[in-house]
Amino acid sequence: MNNRHTLRLSIFAAAGLALCLPVLAAAQYGGRYPDNRYPDYGRYDDRYLRDSVHRLDKLAKDFEHDMDQALDRSRVNGSRREDQINAVVHDFRRAAGDLKSRVGNGRDLNRSTNEAARVLQLADQVNRVARPRWFDSQLSSEWSQIQRELRVISDTYGYGYRNGGRDDDYRRGNQNDDWWRRIPIPFPR
Repeated sequence: MNNRHTLRLSIFAAAGLALCLPVLAAAQYGGRYPDNRYPDYGRYDDRYLRDSVHRLDKLAKDFEHDMDQALDRSRVNGSRREDQINAVVHDFRRAAGDLKSRVGNGRDLNRSTNEAARVLQLADQVNRVARPRWFDSQLSSEWSQIQRELRVISDTYGYGYRNGGRDDDYRRGNQNDDWWRRIPIPFPR
């Protein structure tokens, strides 16, 4: 009788633990930013954001240098259009550097929200004004890498940067919370 009672109690305890583990895991991961202004749905951690911003800064410097060289070899060399493109690309590189210095260790997103928005805004301008794919394949490849980092940053901060344009309704205005996506689902074996 005692063994049966112990076995029954063990089965109920194991079942209760199995039912509670997904809830505990979601609660443990969920509250990274206490005010919940930056829903990241569990995609990126602080180090990944910091590394992404550092990569963006380096890529922006390389892109500025390569864009200047490409413009010097293009038909817009010496024109006001070249000056305009160089100015926008320079502003973008400077904004990426400002974001890098403000993001710090990546834990306090409130410190760098304005810089992230500025970087995304200037990236949109670069995409409109310069069209890196017009010049050469190296610039196009660098811009693709930059856009990858911009998507990480926009997802982390809650902006809707998608493939060269910002879609503010995606995260800011008409936001569908998708609470059901954050429920951990055990995968069948």
